[in-house]
Amino acid sequence: MADIRPADDIDFARFYGGVQVTSRWVGRALWRRRLLAGFGCVIETGEGEWMAFLEVPVEARRPFIFRHILQVLAEVKASGARVIKATCDTSIPRAEALMLKLGFRPTDEILDGKVVWQWVS
Repeated sequence: MADIRPADDIDFARFYGGVQVTSRWVGRALWRRRLLAGFGCVIETGEGEWMAFLEVPVEARRPFIFRHILQVLAEVKASGARVIKATCDTSIPRAEALMLKLGFRPTDEILDGKVVWQWVS
């Protein structure tokens, strides 16, 4: 069973190979025993603008992750987020439905070959 808990700078660096973030961010780390198996976060990219990322292994894509996504989004919204952007991997079953349920809408913007989705307050 996976354990999801608030992430810190060390978790971020461990998951992304030593990358350090200098702006504000809120995230969760998915642990399997002592292995950092997944990571999701929202990083402030500009005043009131944030970018969301979620990398979860196939076997961990379960409904219980949804409440953690909601918690992170609530935290950044309370911190003053006016716009939150994310890409959506449409090869993942129900990914688009999740984005819509979270209040995101597709835009005309493309990032790394994927459509950018956006939530606006």
